[in-house]
Amino acid sequence: MIWKPRQAGIVVCAGTGSMAVPLAAMATTVPLLVLVVATAMAGTGLAVSMTVWASLVQERIPADRLGRTLSYSTLGQLLPVPFGYLLAGPASHLVGLRTTLATGALIITAAAIVPLAIAQVRGLCLALEGTKVADGSVSMARAER
Repeated sequence: MIWKPRQAGIVVCAGTGSMAVPLAAMATTVPLLVLVVATAMAGTGLAVSMTVWASLVQERIPADRLGRTLSYSTLGQLLPVPFGYLLAGPASHLVGLRTTLATGALIITAAAIVPLAIAQVRGLCLALEGTKVADGSVSMARAER
């Protein structure tokens, strides 16, 4: 990565939270152009979030455990999606489409904000260039700040 965010944990959470923007836009009556911009913001935020997260995982997890760790991470990211799809139809029937969309935006926002209550998440950062040590692992000196 060319850009190494100083506070990677915050960047990951903010990028994930950006996925709430299109739902919030759809929950209100905004022009199509605003919805397009909101969706572009969410896509950009998610791309940055995923890139920073993948970089963090690759830096912190030993190579012999990286595949399994990424598998569990991906499972945790994808597992809730079908449940959300299953609940969205009945929820919109019960409380209305706009309320369902707004609730979805609030859930995504909460899921992005709650991890920031943990100091270690807020303090996550990517290692500086050239901090790999002889055994191939990365020095955590910057991560402790």
